[in-house]
Amino acid sequence: FAAEQQTMSAEVIRKAFAATEEGFTSVVAKNWDSKPQIAAVGSCCLVGVICDGMLYVANAGDSRVVLAKSVKATKEVAAVQLSEEHNACIESVRQELRLLHPEDSQIVVLKHNVWRVKGIIQ
Repeated sequence: FAAEQQTMSAEVIRKAFAATEEGFTSVVAKNWDSKPQIAAVGSCCLVGVICDGMLYVANAGDSRVVLAKSVKATKEVAAVQLSEEHNACIESVRQELRLLHPEDSQIVVLKHNVWRVKGIIQ
């Protein structure tokens, strides 16, 4: 996508994530009859790209991007969070899922005191 656009941008990363999801959804659809459990898996993805001095980060799933930063005054290393995890335990994620799937009352379920998507993955 970067070659197609001849640049790196947030939109290029969005397109790459969307294409990856579309590919996975296609695999699930093709294998649904013989392997329905394939739809019950989760995944995490972290991407970091430096292009022309700009750092682009993206994540999907229960992961976050953290940058280590040297603090010269104290000679310590500080952690700088650059993204937030995408987890059903976070209220805004549950709201997003409910908005995206208004017809599914079971899109997020509290199971054993843990919020889960479809009762399966966080």
